[in-house]
Parts: sequence; C-alpha cells; structure tokens
Amino acid sequence: MKLKLFVLLSAALLTPLFFSSCSSKSEPPEVLVKQSFDSAMAGDWKSAADLAERAVDQEPSHVTALLLHALALSYTDRLQSAIDEALKAAKLAPRSFTAQYLKGYLLYKNRNYDQCIEPLRIARSLRPSDMNSAILLAQASLELRNTTAAAGYYKIIARDRRFYSTPAPWVGLGMTFLKTKPTLARSYFTLAERRAPDNPLIALNLAVVNDTGLKSPMSAVPYYNKFLLLTQDKAGFDAMRAKVQKRVTEIAAH
Repeated sequence: MKLKLFVLLSAALLTPLFFSSCSSKSEPPEVLVKQSFDSAMAGDWKSAADLAERAVDQEPSHVTALLLHALALSYTDRLQSAIDEALKAAKLAPRSFTAQYLKGYLLYKNRNYDQCIEPLRIARSLRPSDMNSAILLAQASLELRNTTAAAGYYKIIARDRRFYSTPAPWVGLGMTFLKTKPTLARSYFTLAERRAPDNPLIALNLAVVNDTGLKSPMSAVPYYNKFLLLTQDKAGFDAMRAKVQKRVTEIAAH
C-alpha cells in the first residue's frame, strides 16, 4: 500500500519568497521566481515552469528557482528534466531540507528506488520531525526488499502521534512482513483494521495473509466476504471483486 504524501512540496517553498511583485522589462530572477510561485499556487504549472526557467537562465545557481523549476516540470510530465534540476539544486545546497527532499521524492517517483535513499536520509537528518521523508524511505526500502529498513521507518511513523491512530503505518508493517513473517503481518493488519474497520483493502490484506501466508483459507473467507460487502457499491473494484469471488467459490468447493 502506498502511503500518501502529507505535506505539499509547494508549501516548503513558501518561506523564502518575500520578493516584490512589481515587474520591469528586465525582470530580475527574484521577480520571475515570485511570478513562478504565484503561477504554481494558481495551478498553472506550465507558466510556473516557464518563469522559473527564465530565472534559472539568468542565474543558474539560484536554488529556489531551480526547485520551483523542478517542481513545475514534475507537474507537466517532464519528470527526467525535473530530476536534473533537483540534482543541481541539491548539489548547490546540500544542507537544504527542501532540496534534498525534492531530489529524493522525484527519484522515488521515477522508481529510482536505490538512488532516492541517500537524499531522503539526508533530508530526514536535517528535519527529523518531518514524516514525509520517513514515509518515502519506508516505501522505497520495501520496494528494494530491505524489510529491516522498511520496518524501522514504518515503526518511526507509527510512533508519531499524527499517525499512530491511522491505518497506514500498520498496513505498511503488515506488507513488510507479509512474505517472511505472516503471523506478524496478520497482527499488524489487525491493528490497521481496528483503526479503519470499513477499509476494504485492509480486509483484503487480512484475507490474503490468512489464505496464502498462513495457508488457512477458511480463516480468509470472512475477510474476503467483508471485502465484497464493503465494495459492492464502489466503482473501480469490479476486476478485484471478480477475483475475490472466484477464490471464495474455490475455497467453498474444497
């Protein structure tokens, strides 16, 4: 299960931008950055990218312009170009949380899981209270099948008061141990279910861990049925429902 990012990157870019909104024919980088930021806040990412690019052209070492350009490019489906700009920003400002986090986030988004670990670790060391870097580190570690690291980060997230009562870190822990320690995985999925009893995907996780992990298909049936009940009026679950119904029928036939 993929955890959602809980803080928009654009919010991190708000603090440094206290420039005049006045413009002139020459439009210095600070003005272009302010205009780019305003365009980003309005959701006009193409204009944001164009304005940030103009600022970078004038001042290639302008870290905020590079970050805005990278962010805007990522929103206009130019992910590799966004990564290139983020790499430049992180090299210029290695102790900047935003630069390191954006670099790690974009590499993660591009599925460069092995490459995203280092900048995300740096970001976390720079701002330990920020859980976004921990979330991405947990997910990337899970993708890399580093269950020890993934479990460590998910436990950090679960201990945070903002997430302790949410199902996401417990689902993450369950997924971490699904193949290696199914009994432990089931206990974490159960904790997730207590926090979100009406979440159909958690019910499905419990069904799968009982069925395939613990080789107890009869114990899985109530959770399969719960999934079917919770998704009966929800669009987008048809294919999954068909597979679950087929499995329930197979179990009943034995």
